[in-house]
Amino acid sequence: MSAGSIITLPGGDIRFRAALSAAVRDLGGRIFEIDLPPVFVAPISILICARIHELEPTGPLVVVAPASSAAYLPALALAQRTAHRRVAAYYLIDPLTDPTGPEWPDAPVYLAQQNSVAASKLPELRGWQAFNFNAIDELASALVASTNI
Repeated sequence: MSAGSIITLPGGDIRFRAALSAAVRDLGGRIFEIDLPPVFVAPISILICARIHELEPTGPLVVVAPASSAAYLPALALAQRTAHRRVAAYYLIDPLTDPTGPEWPDAPVYLAQQNSVAASKLPELRGWQAFNFNAIDELASALVASTNI
């Protein structure tokens, strides 16, 4: 069983998220999928952070962010520091933008791309790690290993 928890932020392909969750659980990992209600009035970053707080995941956390959730990472990082939860790593799945700011990143960042030849320049520009994977099981293994750091 892994020591920490994996948090998957909303967005991205539903089948990809389901397969990743199943693969993590098969490896004995703890994974929490953050889903949002279809209608909401609060800012999305606040809803995400409130849901994580409600779930009370054990740390360290490994955060998986699809491209559509990358912009919420600075707010999420601040909320986790405030809650005294350590983030061990961030895995960005094919990000379209760079969420780097004064509050983020506060842990290692891995740019994860499936079946890719490293098309993005973000790892090189930001000092992040490129993580290319062919199968969901490879990504799940890396995430579970990251919770043990």
